[in-house]
Amino acid sequence: MLTVLRNTWALLLGLGLLMLGNGMQGTLLGIRGGIENFSTFQMSLVMSAYFVGFLFGSRLAPLMIRRVGHVRVFAALGSLISAVLILYAAAPDWMVWAALRVIIGFSFSGVYIATESWLNNASTNENRGQALSLYLIVQMIGIIAAQLLLNVGDASGYILFVIPSVLVSLAFTPILLSASPAPAFESTKPMSFRRLYQASPLGCVGMFLLGGVFSAQFGMAAVWGTQAGLSIADLT
Repeated sequence: MLTVLRNTWALLLGLGLLMLGNGMQGTLLGIRGGIENFSTFQMSLVMSAYFVGFLFGSRLAPLMIRRVGHVRVFAALGSLISAVLILYAAAPDWMVWAALRVIIGFSFSGVYIATESWLNNASTNENRGQALSLYLIVQMIGIIAAQLLLNVGDASGYILFVIPSVLVSLAFTPILLSASPAPAFESTKPMSFRRLYQASPLGCVGMFLLGGVFSAQFGMAAVWGTQAGLSIADLT
């Protein structure tokens, strides 16, 4: 595991900073939406839009990586994420937020694909499981730590949108300054849902159900908590 960490520390550090931004924006929008008096239906559309963009990103990101490489895709999509995080506060309208959530969902999907592809190429059959474990550990630490950062400012103001934007902008630094070369992206053939189901019916159905539960919890928990009268400290 130390070998994996030594070879991919810059990538994992950048991912951790991105996860701080992602973890903050999901909860923060739920809280700010209540402050702006958005209805539950409007917020459900806003939160669902993230996963619409995520779906498109999963289809287009491999083509982008194959064309310009991992580092450029990571930096370009990270820049979009940073910009969107600022625009949330600048345009507190639920329809604008829904459009921005599509963009940020697309961007995070591409970042995940670039990161996972990079880790897969940087690891061997002997340590690939360790590499993916580190990847998920960094993801969870970033999302959990992000909830604590929500207590440093006022959700009705601007600062809580600035903090994740700055963190995401800093995520490029370790990757761009790292001496470790980015891997070449090999040509891949996408798997259809039918083939996926044939290969693993239980896994396919399980992913669909767990994805629905995760998206509902990740997107609407803060909305419910705000309407129930919970404070930011209670929600985090």
